[in-house]
Amino acid sequence: MSADVVVGVVGNDVPRQLLLAAGAVPRRLMGSWSGSIDETAAEMLGATDPVVARILTDLLAGAADDLGAIVICNDSQAHLRLFYVLRMLSGTTLPPVHLVDLPRRDSAAARAFTAEQFRATVDVVSTITGRRPDAASLLAAAESEARVGGAAALMRDRRRQSPAAVSGTTALAANLRAMASSPDDAVAAFDSAVAEQPVARRLFMTGSTHPDASFYDAIEREGFTIVAEDHDSGDLAWIGVGVTSGDLEVVCAELADHHFARDLASPVALIADRARSARDRAGAAQAEVAVALLRAGDDAPAWDAASVRDALADMGIPLLVRTVDVGDDSAAIARSIAVDAAEGVAA
Repeated sequence: MSADVVVGVVGNDVPRQLLLAAGAVPRRLMGSWSGSIDETAAEMLGATDPVVARILTDLLAGAADDLGAIVICNDSQAHLRLFYVLRMLSGTTLPPVHLVDLPRRDSAAARAFTAEQFRATVDVVSTITGRRPDAASLLAAAESEARVGGAAALMRDRRRQSPAAVSGTTALAANLRAMASSPDDAVAAFDSAVAEQPVARRLFMTGSTHPDASFYDAIEREGFTIVAEDHDSGDLAWIGVGVTSGDLEVVCAELADHHFARDLASPVALIADRARSARDRAGAAQAEVAVALLRAGDDAPAWDAASVRDALADMGIPLLVRTVDVGDDSAAIARSIAVDAAEGVAA
């Protein structure tokens, strides 16, 4: 499959199969936990998630120079605000921007609307690439994403072994690389995530999405192995999903079915669903302790923390909650987590 145009993706609602079939390589734009925020970006976005402000900072500094387009998902208020800013900047050096706005509550009408959102995204990307998906490209993209999905599933299995056969830091780095790569590179990223771990306390991560592995690394240096999570740069990343059909209408409709079957991150999920998902994922990974890292400016994860704590407590898994402000030291936060976990403190 030839796919030369890179399309930036902000958020977790875009099926990679559609972009690949339209002649594009999807690159998830993540930002970072730390780093400077451009004054112009801060003024344009206002008070919002600093990770998203860093995405805009990067784009204004030239990170979009090799992008043919940017697709933004309305899966958080910060992402929606970023879309409006980038739309306001249309006509500058930034590429065209498109919004994917998926419903969250399931119904026949919602599934039809979701399929239409996917078709509209294909139309936009095809205009940029000059390539309309056909039966051959749809089937090839489905096969490629199936290989990605298989490699990702094997990496998740390695994490859940006892002891784990890969660290959470390595797994998160593989996820981040895969979401910004072609299918072949994504498979290579997952396949290379292999490293037997020493016996350590098994930790489940919840809360805000992690745009890089800095906090994972700091926490694992304190004697933990992060074996699972419920944020969308980790186990909730929508990657490796494809529909084996050469008919675009069928592909979009079945991808809509996949959308309503997946677990969602805090900004767009019901609190009860988040609690259930955390309980099930932590239990399946045999976690001994859980941590919720709540990024200041990312309000949604704080809403479900209490219910997640109660659901995990029913399984004997304590939840440690930490709020991360701009400039906070990841090593210091990790040390405080280790101290509280050793003392059996849950708060």
